[in-house]
Amino acid sequence: MKKLILINLLSVLIFGLFGCEEKPPADYIPQYYVEAFLIVDEPIDGIRLMRTQPLNDKFDFAKAFVRNADVYIKFNQNKIKLVPKDTGDSKNWCYFLPDTSLKVQPNTTYDLEIKTQDGVVITSTTITPERFDWVSPPPDTIYYPKDSVNFSDQKPIPLRWKSVKGTLYYIVSTICLDTLEYGIYLTPPNSEKNRRVYNPFDDRRSKSRYYYDVSNFDAIPNTEYPLTMLLFKWFGRHKIVVYAPDFNYLRWVLQQFRGNQINPLLSSVNGAIGVFGSASKIEKEIFLVKNQP
Repeated sequence: MKKLILINLLSVLIFGLFGCEEKPPADYIPQYYVEAFLIVDEPIDGIRLMRTQPLNDKFDFAKAFVRNADVYIKFNQNKIKLVPKDTGDSKNWCYFLPDTSLKVQPNTTYDLEIKTQDGVVITSTTITPERFDWVSPPPDTIYYPKDSVNFSDQKPIPLRWKSVKGTLYYIVSTICLDTLEYGIYLTPPNSEKNRRVYNPFDDRRSKSRYYYDVSNFDAIPNTEYPLTMLLFKWFGRHKIVVYAPDFNYLRWVLQQFRGNQINPLLSSVNGAIGVFGSASKIEKEIFLVKNQP
């Protein structure tokens, strides 16, 4: 009986291996992906339409960018056709409005409409937030503490701004504007070069994405933020930016905090995956002075 069971089992295995062919996996079917943001008081720019690419293929911006679609922005009974900007670095390719005098307005409903050559219609809507301003802006100059480990001689600098109606979270960004030069911004100028700061979160061994990024982002549900030394990776010129995002923009940013993973169920566009959002912002340029030569 045991021999019969063994023979039958071998027959099943042999038939499974040689008796029937497995169907080849289906070809990858690309999807359209939209990444589009409107910033209050800035020109209409950076509207991206791309095709997704297989995971087993290196992502190519030039290959992904869709340059032959009809892309429109509609607001206040106006319908404006955008044009592709596909020269220079392919990472910056997008659709934009060449007339830079036309700025995005606050408290305004904007509709995105895209028609592709293969008949796909993609739509979305955003309502731009209102303008706002600083209550306590960052100082022009910040001195990095002498104690680079404990930061014992430097208290956090409180940033405050006015609240924006309907905003759940604010996005605070710290951006280094020049990782190379330092002395040319001093008075009088000199030839001293910029360098990285030291803090416990620097990851020089793994060279993580955080280590290389020139910016930091954080999301907070209030109108006050402590500007600490751990936010800086370099000395020299920086910009502090606070965004008041709409819900579409906020959901996209929060997904970025989870390792650049986009959940298609959280898309804010119809007919594709992706985001069409808006934000108003305030910003201030500062200078971080070295604690040592």
